[in-house]
Parts: sequence; structure tokens; C-alpha cells
Amino acid sequence: MKDFPTPQQIRRWFPGCWSEIAGNSEVVETWKNFIANGLCNALFTGPSRSGKKRAISLGIRALLCPNRTELLSPCGKCAACKATDEGRTVHAGVFTAITGSEYSFYPVDCETVTADELDSLQTEVELENETTIIYLDEVAALRRRRLEGRLLKVIDETEAIWIASAVSLKRKKGSRKGEWTERLSKEMKGRFAIKVGTSLPHPDDLCGWIAERARAWKIRIIDPKTTITMMVIRSRYRAGYVVNMFAEAATRDRRSIGPDDVLGFNLDTED
Repeated sequence: MKDFPTPQQIRRWFPGCWSEIAGNSEVVETWKNFIANGLCNALFTGPSRSGKKRAISLGIRALLCPNRTELLSPCGKCAACKATDEGRTVHAGVFTAITGSEYSFYPVDCETVTADELDSLQTEVELENETTIIYLDEVAALRRRRLEGRLLKVIDETEAIWIASAVSLKRKKGSRKGEWTERLSKEMKGRFAIKVGTSLPHPDDLCGWIAERARAWKIRIIDPKTTITMMVIRSRYRAGYVVNMFAEAATRDRRSIGPDDVLGFNLDTED
């Protein structure tokens, strides 16, 4: 990032080490166990803006990095780290040869992937290799788009590792109101041996994280005690919303955020 990162750079920010993750201790521990002991199919679920995608992306980058730190974070400097680009870029073939990583990585955006692209996984990806990782981002979209059936048998019969994420939503009606659920079929859920839910950070931890992000992004916090407390409450303890608050602050010449800015922030996603 430049000395003064742009709003777009802030919105697209991904953590470079595990200490930059706010909350999600179980997700972090799951990835560290994967790195140390090997992977298996895993499903990560949680509310919107709760940090699923950023934690998964960091886990993938750490897994692909041949020069990980002692704390199992990616080095951020090697060819593998640069090639993975926020955990969204295909990492296979020539990339594997250049970077020295033993893993191949194929991200799938389930909101936009086509039926032909799903079918091509069987011919273009080494699905019989246990070091091949397929990441199904927002996997619940496959059911909504009537594409889920194209993958169920493939997941069962291949040696590749399948990682998936899905948004959890609060139930609005019925006797279980207030509980969280995912728009996933039982069939798809059954394909993942490990299921991990995201967890929100403790308010004290989030306050410290907000102060650190402000320093890193050179955003001035007006009346820090009041403003940070309001950011924690308005964000509903979700780092994703805080990131967007900072990105909005970066659009202003003064590059600052105060109580009035926090109150005026538009929460664009309701659970």
C-alpha cells in the first residue's frame, strides 16, 4: 500500500498475518491445524461481514507459502504469496512450478460460475490429487442456481480437498426465531467433515484492532474513546463493517472519522 491507501485499497484489504484477524479464533486454529497436520473438506459459515473470506484467504496463502513464519503466517514476499493475490487467483500448473508450492488452488465464485465451468473442473483440474484445493466461495448459491447437483458426486469421488464458505442468516419466522441457519442442503453440508462457524471479537479486542487499522491506514480518529466505542457498536462487532467505515473516511480530504461519521454510516447488509 502507498503511504495513504486509497478507499479501494482499504476495502480490498486482506490480513497478512494471523494477528491481524479480528475474532474467529476457531477458524484461525482450524487453518493452523491444516497447515501443520494436513487438510480435509471443511465448511466455514457465519454472518455477513464476520471475516470468513478474509480468514480463509489468509489460510490459503499461508498453506501455499513455502516460507511461512514460525507463527504459520505467510511470508508475504515469496512468489507464492504474490501469485495467490488475496486467495482468489488460480494457483496451479506454471504457478506451482515457479513458486515451489506443493499445492494447486482453484477458487470458484459460486455466485457467477456457469454449469460448463463446473463441469470443466473434472477435465481441467487434477481432482485425483490430494494436494489440489478447490475453494467454493458462497457455496449456498449453487443450490439457488440449481447447480449443486453437478458437484455432489464429484466431491464424493475425488481426492481433492474442498473448502467452502456460506453466509449464516438469522431465522425470521417460526419457533426457532433468533437462531442462525445457512441456505445449504443437507446433501451439501454432508460433504464436509469439518464445519466451523465464525466468531465475533471481544469488544476490547476489536477496539485495539480498530486503533491499529487506523494507524496502518493513516486515518485520524476524532475523540477516539467515543468514536471507537461507537464503531464497535454500530458495526455489531464485525470487522467487515469497520473496514468499510475506514474506506469511507479515506474518501474525505481530512481522512478522519468521528462520532457523526459513524452515526451516518450505512449498514448495507441486514441479516
